[in-house]
Amino acid sequence: MSVKNFRTDINGLRAYAVILVVLFHFQIFGFSAGYLGVDIFFVISGYLMTKIIIEKLHQQQLSFTDFYLARIVRIFPALLFLIVFLTILGWFIFIPEDFKSFAKDARYSLTFLSNELYYRQAGDYFAADTHDKALLHTWSLSVEWQFYLLFPLILFIYAKFDRKLKYIGIFLGLLFIISLSFSTLMTAKDTMYGFFKLTTRAWELVAGGLVYYYFNNKRLTIPLQKLSEGFGFIFILVSLVLYDQNTDWPGFLALLPVIGTMLILIANRQDSIFTQAKIIQNIGSASYSIYLWHWPVFFLLNYFFIKLNFISLSTSLLLSFLLGWLSYKYIESSRKPLQRLQKRYIYLLFISVLLLLYPIYKHIEENGLANRGEASISSNIDKMQMPSVENGWCFYNIKDNHSLKVSPQGFECSIASKQQNAKSALLFGDSFAGHNSPFWDQIGKKLNLDIQAITTNWCYPSLNKEFTGDKQSKAYQQCLLNREYLSKHIDQYDVLIFAGRWSDIVKQNQQNGFAELLKVAEKHQKKVIVMSEPYAFNKNISLLFKRAMWLHRDLSLQSYMNNPKATEQKRATKIINDIVNKHPNTILLTQQELFRPNQMATNKIPYSLDGRHISIIGSLASAQYFEQQAKYETLKQFILD
Repeated sequence: MSVKNFRTDINGLRAYAVILVVLFHFQIFGFSAGYLGVDIFFVISGYLMTKIIIEKLHQQQLSFTDFYLARIVRIFPALLFLIVFLTILGWFIFIPEDFKSFAKDARYSLTFLSNELYYRQAGDYFAADTHDKALLHTWSLSVEWQFYLLFPLILFIYAKFDRKLKYIGIFLGLLFIISLSFSTLMTAKDTMYGFFKLTTRAWELVAGGLVYYYFNNKRLTIPLQKLSEGFGFIFILVSLVLYDQNTDWPGFLALLPVIGTMLILIANRQDSIFTQAKIIQNIGSASYSIYLWHWPVFFLLNYFFIKLNFISLSTSLLLSFLLGWLSYKYIESSRKPLQRLQKRYIYLLFISVLLLLYPIYKHIEENGLANRGEASISSNIDKMQMPSVENGWCFYNIKDNHSLKVSPQGFECSIASKQQNAKSALLFGDSFAGHNSPFWDQIGKKLNLDIQAITTNWCYPSLNKEFTGDKQSKAYQQCLLNREYLSKHIDQYDVLIFAGRWSDIVKQNQQNGFAELLKVAEKHQKKVIVMSEPYAFNKNISLLFKRAMWLHRDLSLQSYMNNPKATEQKRATKIINDIVNKHPNTILLTQQELFRPNQMATNKIPYSLDGRHISIIGSLASAQYFEQQAKYETLKQFILD
């Protein structure tokens, strides 16, 4: 936008948009719907891009090379600087696992495909684990860039059929309706698809184009301007009040802030008290860079285990705006000398940077440059693994290990005692039984149990065909095989050991299958041991542990223990315990008997692996802890009787 055409209302809107996003990401009370700032940005971008393209089409001067060049010069330098800065910082602070992930994110961000990457990773944008991605926020830049690539081409082709652009407003309206309808459909069906994809976001950008086409040459009266702007800000404010992070987004609900933004653009007020204040204008000018820097600042706040309180949040907010302003002042301004270069040199520079950085990030992705760490740290980090057939244990992880086949091979692993007089036992269940293989190897040797382990993803203890996972997966076929085996061979075991992710089983109302299995076991006069699941977290605990080790910090899990998953688990535990307590032939090993109250396997190493399962070292430590409990002697007597 040239100086003479500079619109303070648009610049002010940018300020409000970035403030909303920043306050949302920093989890400031009252801004749980602040993510709609991105939707405001999209409408503004659509308005400006449509203005540029249609004006050039009218003049028959649309140059794709000039258009794309302007976008590269505007967007790329600040993004590149941020990513390179984080790469250098990551060399010193990122654990290998994080560095690998960051390198992949960097590749996709630099090529403006990160929205596709994050959709494929199928994470929840609003979940706590998103804090593990320093470049998560670049998804919106990727959506915009993809729009920049396609939109001028679409309008150029349209202009071939409508040279005077007489009906282009109708064409834009059709694009708007199609994309909005698709967005509404897909958001209801697949929330993450709706959130991350261009096809479900395009209508927001086209909304800005509609404003330009229908209102560019129209000037409202002052009363109507004030009315339009007022309603626009009211719509955005109402959106902030009505919506939160549990709202399916975008879909038709996003119409409210989108229409609000459109009304403010239509008002075109250059003397508004809402947008003309100097601080608002300064924030608006630096909004792109502020957006770039705020999320990495918050990411690092969590990465260094800094508690979220008034001081840390205030300091981080100020730092975000300061770094954004510095980036605007000294990095974004680099586009001026770049614009003086010949076009081919700018494109050559852009392509050269990508060709240089792409293999570097591919190399980092291989192992996260693991040799950066101290040997003792790497040794401790290596202990945080899920027990499985890959590392010598029995969990038949057919979901992730593609070399495993649906076959009786899943029955062939045994642990614990090899004595001739050992009692026969069967460990049966899903991955939550599988992660207990080291536990039972240690306990089983002392109790003289020869334990066959049959454990597969999602295959909780039951004899029916219900399943907590995807029934299209190989794991389901293996599970049916496992349950058929249990049904036919139940009499050959003295002891049955059942474990599962009870939280999921109860959540999906499938606990009746487990209840029926206990009845069958009682009918066959079998002794049954049921294991409670480990404490549930909403964080990847192994990542926290590895970071703490890498950064030479102590890890305490106290601040992570009160979370929705743990609350859900308590309800499930009560239901499962009630089922178990109905059977005198069954003994229950509770969470309190299996795990220390602080959920730490040692002073520095937690039981938990990913917030749900326990690691090899966690499983072994659980056995050691259990041996010290009164229930251990009860279990010994239970098996001997």
